[in-house]
Amino acid sequence: MRQKAWTAVVGPGAVGGVLAASLVRAGLDVRVAGRRPADAAALGRTGLSLTRPTGRSSRVRGLKTLSSRPTGECAAVFVCVKASDLARALPAARKAAGPDTPVVSLLNGVGHEAALKRAVGGRRLVLGSAYFAAMRLGPRSVRHAGGTLVWLAETRENRAAARQAARLLRRAGWTVHLKRDEARLLWTKLIYNAAVNPIAALTRRSNGALVSDPALKELTLRTMAEARAAAAAAGHEPYPEMTARGVLAGCRAVPDQMNSMIQDLAAGRRTEADVLLGPLVRAARRKRVPVPTLETLWASVKRLEASLI
Repeated sequence: MRQKAWTAVVGPGAVGGVLAASLVRAGLDVRVAGRRPADAAALGRTGLSLTRPTGRSSRVRGLKTLSSRPTGECAAVFVCVKASDLARALPAARKAAGPDTPVVSLLNGVGHEAALKRAVGGRRLVLGSAYFAAMRLGPRSVRHAGGTLVWLAETRENRAAARQAARLLRRAGWTVHLKRDEARLLWTKLIYNAAVNPIAALTRRSNGALVSDPALKELTLRTMAEARAAAAAAGHEPYPEMTARGVLAGCRAVPDQMNSMIQDLAAGRRTEADVLLGPLVRAARRKRVPVPTLETLWASVKRLEASLI
């Protein structure tokens, strides 16, 4: 990697903020672009407060705003926004990326990949899933609650981009697994999110409570079983790592994590229920696979959203 290389993070929220901090701590020049330019500029002035899984906090300085494209090579662009914000994020991603720059998407849900491929091309696009817990504590404060795993989809078309992105993430301390099937990668994470996020959001309980509370544990496992059945009906068998034991272990590993749905509802924002539960429920309906728990959770989250927003 050339000395003048730099990276961009579009969406320095919970996941994006934790990721940006790790890249800065690895000695990289990191530029950020957010929904509000003033917030990104403030990160450059005051730094980002990062709380690590150990509970230790520090201020990460050195973040810069992507107000203008710097000289030199852009090593990678990481897109860390919600699917509903993708259209607003794409101009910043295109502005940062060079002709050979990997554009790494860490969005939850499915359905966004077509817009990304149209915007940056299949050769540069790297679809990924973040399996680490992150929380946004304030405008310039994030917490890494645990985990280091990131999955990236490596295809025949994007092989060079995926491997470059993997090298960069590993340099910043992340554990990266390369997977061969883009759709399977996204639907596997969809199952995890569907099993965990809505139940925790509706009960305002942490991930750890989904394991320690017998009723919530049973509901989580039931939801996961329905999500797996719905994904299979859509033709997307999850990767073998996505087991009931794996989901419970993932919750147990980050017991204090309050997931993104909880954070959105607390802030009066719409959740990602439509992109996390909608594809599963629609696939089940098409194939006449019963998913009563998923149906109820989706309707309940949407009703709660309507009462808060």
